[in-house]
Amino acid sequence: MSDLLLLGGIALCLISVLVAVVQLLQTRPPRAAAILLVLGIAAILAAAWLAPQPVGLDQIPQAWARVTGGATTP
Repeated sequence: MSDLLLLGGIALCLISVLVAVVQLLQTRPPRAAAILLVLGIAAILAAAWLAPQPVGLDQIPQAWARVTGGATTP
């Protein structure tokens, strides 16, 4: 569960950057981007709270491998 929250939170944060750029190019306030960013950060914090081990940058490829069933290189 924490792997899905971690990957989902990262995806929401990345999407929020794209949405912010599009909304700023349209001269609109980036409200949707701010909401996506807050939801992404909340998901990452929930993943960190649920995970038995500390969450770091090295956990992202490992979480991806566990979710997709692939293998990672050490």
